[in-house]
Amino acid sequence: MNFESADSSIVRSIRQRDLLNAWSRLFRREGTMPLLHQYQPESLDEEMPDLMYYEVRRSDSHVRFLILHGGKNLIRAFATGKPEGHFVDDLVGAERAKFIVPYLLPAIEKRRPVYTVSTVSDISGVPVSYERLVLPFGAAGIVQHLIVSLKTISIEGRFETKGLMRADGNGPAYSVCAVIDRDPQAAQPRIAITDDVVEL
Repeated sequence: MNFESADSSIVRSIRQRDLLNAWSRLFRREGTMPLLHQYQPESLDEEMPDLMYYEVRRSDSHVRFLILHGGKNLIRAFATGKPEGHFVDDLVGAERAKFIVPYLLPAIEKRRPVYTVSTVSDISGVPVSYERLVLPFGAAGIVQHLIVSLKTISIEGRFETKGLMRADGNGPAYSVCAVIDRDPQAAQPRIAITDDVVEL
């Protein structure tokens, strides 16, 4: 898969753009990736149902993702039980993991946010756009945690969330795969600015 270099304007969701702006402010202040405990955007509590928190575990060259928090909307979409304390590949199985894990890895390799848009279908065949924002956190250039925001929307209106990310042998079709590393302000550490108004 090829990930393009992009700026924050590629992110469609205003809520996800807000999360990205909060990460970028910390990046500019610290001059590097922030630590997880530093990340406290105002809307964080409201976003928790759509967020996953991962701890990045390494063994030799192998990387796994331990779930620290699984939002209730995501539990419904993946049709799993309580996710906390499980590794992603153990929880969802190898088939679904291959459509998740490779799209987290660029955030670890580049130490920058990653954004993807893919299309899946609900149980009735309604196409649903699946927008994922991955935010890296860590120290000394090593990613220790990821926060992943997932948003779903369909131009056809209502759709069924339950089992949306089911294992049916057909993975999502990706239309956007980007590393967000071209924000002009992100290249200027330790400069405090305010967010611009986002209009879509």
